[in-house]
Amino acid sequence: MRVPVFRNVVWAGAGLAAVLAMAAPARAEQRETERVDRTVAFVAGGTVTLKNFSGEVRITGADRNEVVIHAVRRATRERLDRVKLDIQASGSRLTIDANKRDEGWFNWHTNNVVETDFEIEVPARTDLDVNVFSSDVRITGVEGRHKTHGFSGDLTLQRIQGSIDAKTFSGDIDVEVTATTEPELELETFSGDITARLPEGANGRVQFRSFSGEIRSDYPMTLRSKSRRNLDAQLGSGAGRELYFKTFSGDVTIRK
Repeated sequence: MRVPVFRNVVWAGAGLAAVLAMAAPARAEQRETERVDRTVAFVAGGTVTLKNFSGEVRITGADRNEVVIHAVRRATRERLDRVKLDIQASGSRLTIDANKRDEGWFNWHTNNVVETDFEIEVPARTDLDVNVFSSDVRITGVEGRHKTHGFSGDLTLQRIQGSIDAKTFSGDIDVEVTATTEPELELETFSGDITARLPEGANGRVQFRSFSGEIRSDYPMTLRSKSRRNLDAQLGSGAGRELYFKTFSGDVTIRK
């Protein structure tokens, strides 16, 4: 029995509806701006962890043995004083927390967070662990294992070497893998779309889980199994690692 091979495949899933709760808008308040610039010695091959609630995040790989942090913080004066940008280095690990509250402090009349924009340079070979809420995240030119989780922001990872674990709720995910024909991907979003740009000759096992999304591929894939909500196929020889995609209503596109 011959296994079908298909190009530019389109497949639709099916499933249940979801209910989203909308938060009440915060009252108007007088905000101030605070800038923080720090440079921390850091050896390539370590792990940088970032926690942020809101604000843009840009992380770039550079040819240096240090982490350079430029942050712009926006909030009321009280919150800027009570909620700190905390940077802690220990061995091969650096942790950046944009909302480290003073112990015992909590203001019931505000959201108790500081909006923080980050521009960060890390050694080109660095593992990243990024956790955000409503931040858009862009990571460029970094080699390592990358975990990037958010809620409503877009996640963009360009010129990446290494595995990618990217999850968001309502944002889009756009990744570009270079210098390997056996990428390892775990990409999940609820209502956003996913785009994965892979190098020529990429191999792997494709798993797509969705309710109403569709998957398209510029590369030929060999179908292994398909149901209303799941698709299992192989990309190229299928000998590489797993390429896992999951959405609710979003589409997935595999591009050259």
